Amino acid sequence: MGQRELIRIIRSFQRRLNIADVIQKSIMALYVGAGVGILFQAAAFVVPFYDAALYSVLALLVALLTAVLTAFVKRTSMRQTALVMDRFGFEERIVTAYENIGQEGALIEFQRDDAMSQLSLYRDRIRIPLFPSWKKMVLLLVLLSVMPVLALLPSAVKERAKELHAVRQEAREKTKEIEELVDSLEEFAQQDLSQEHKAALQEMIERLESSQMECEQAVSSEQLTAASNKLEYKYGTMGSELAALAQQLQNGASVSTMTPESMQALAEKMQTMGGMELAEGDSMQSGSNQNGQSGNGSQNDQNGGQDGAGSPNGQNGNGGQDGQSGAGGQNGQNGDGSQDGQNGDGGQNGQNGQNGDKSQGGQQGDGRGTGSSNTPHDYVSIPNDIADTENLTGNAVNHEDSTYFRAQNGLSWEGVHMSHEAVLGNYEQKAYEGIAAGRYPSGMEEVIKQYFSSFNQ
Repeated sequence: MGQRELIRIIRSFQRRLNIADVIQKSIMALYVGAGVGILFQAAAFVVPFYDAALYSVLALLVALLTAVLTAFVKRTSMRQTALVMDRFGFEERIVTAYENIGQEGALIEFQRDDAMSQLSLYRDRIRIPLFPSWKKMVLLLVLLSVMPVLALLPSAVKERAKELHAVRQEAREKTKEIEELVDSLEEFAQQDLSQEHKAALQEMIERLESSQMECEQAVSSEQLTAASNKLEYKYGTMGSELAALAQQLQNGASVSTMTPESMQALAEKMQTMGGMELAEGDSMQSGSNQNGQSGNGSQNDQNGGQDGAGSPNGQNGNGGQDGQSGAGGQNGQNGDGSQDGQNGDGGQNGQNGQNGDKSQGGQQGDGRGTGSSNTPHDYVSIPNDIADTENLTGNAVNHEDSTYFRAQNGLSWEGVHMSHEAVLGNYEQKAYEGIAAGRYPSGMEEVIKQYFSSFNQ
């Protein structure tokens, strides 16, 4: 009976010692964790460290978990508990009685009874505190309070860290999006296609990988926006190219019908991802040769055309620009003569061309027509392209100091004359090609697009 009671008393103090050990080790670990967390928060004021708060919390949790595991592994044994109890004036009576448990003998019984009698009289002497001193607790609370205070303090570096985090997150999404498209294009390239078609697909893959690298290297929202704008434009142009390639494959019927259908679906997806960029790209490319409402000639008819062909849909068509044989527009009621007045024909209904032929048949006039049409003629003079005509006299080359020179019939400008719509279309096309190729500084893409869209408005 005395042995069981001794074991019960020792075990009760053992549990208290283990609980106190866990608490004290945890508090010491929280000291360390709080110190590390404060260092993380302080570092966030110096370098862009978006996850400083997360790492601070993790430092506390890791420290606490380490303390609990350490206390469990090094938990106090029964013998160690008996030794701790003896420190309160029992002079090793308790540990001796514990070591002799299970043994019999008069001397052992006498020693055990003495230990139990001392425990019953002086058990209150054994005091095992669960918590450390209040000073240590206050210090821990101060350290734990400093962490959220530092986390809530604003700074420019923290704002920069937030921006970088948002940029990286969006860049990862863009990268994943591009990787999916690249995988689809690589699957198409592995089909039984011609070398020309495979080369076109490979060129698309390289363009997408270039945009992927730009997104990954972006370190600011401006750079990522510029890279995204380039990517959207590429989506639009590549969607058109892929749709044309799918149409060629359907017409050729050289591969499985699934390949053109899948390619067409991917082309529509890319066009959708390109958004308005596709519409701008198409209008840029068609510019002045599809449905010009001001009747400009096609891009290959800048000199009026040898056969006098105006644009197909030119409702108020201008005459040939150099007027060698050019016919006037269909609605040019007061028919324009040629701009340089050399061989200018009047319009079909031309009546006021002073030196042009009034008949519908084109005969050579002697001077510049002075008729008018329903639309104003705003021309752009392009230097360095010398007009080749026998009616111009004088030195027709090397005019560095002047854009015009005096000819037999007055002032004549070098080069050819083009409508401003055609010139803007050419410049717009070159600008968008430069955007797609990444030749402009970051952040200038939107400025360029707005500049050219203002002319369209």
